[in-house]
Parts: sequence; C-alpha cells; structure tokens
Amino acid sequence: MGLSEREQQLLDELERSLAGTTADKKSRKLVRESVSAKRIIAGLLILLAGLSVLLAGVINRVMGVGVLGFAIMAGGAFLAASTKSEN
Repeated sequence: MGLSEREQQLLDELERSLAGTTADKKSRKLVRESVSAKRIIAGLLILLAGLSVLLAGVINRVMGVGVLGFAIMAGGAFLAASTKSEN
C-alpha cells in the first residue's frame, strides 16, 4: 500500500527535521570541545584576584587600585569565557 501525497510530505518533513537535529548536535559538540577547563579555572582565579584588588582599593579609598582591580576582573572573566583558538 503506497503513501498518500500528504503522508509523503509529512515523512519528508520529519526526515528533514531529524537531519537538522543531527547537525545541531554536531555543532553543540564542536562548541563543547572548544571550551577548556584550564581556561575556566585560570579565568576564575584571576577574577577572584581582581576582586581582592578591587576591594582593597575601595577599602583604602584609592581609585586607581579599584580601577586596576576591575580591569583584572574583566580580564579574568574574558579568559574564562573565551574558547580555544584554532591554529
């Protein structure tokens, strides 16, 4: 027994959507592989060091030290959020 035209269209649409989810899984896998645990840990440690410097600047009321601490925090956050560069 053959498929009606509507059933064939639904089957084709289902196949396309399944193929799309496979491509989505592959792209997610690529994103997951480009994240490095070492970068995240190093970035978080730098962020905490920057927070310490920022707090020291605020407590001592030295604006330059506070700004430096914020810059260090921003660098740590950037490092933690960045991905591996592909050469």
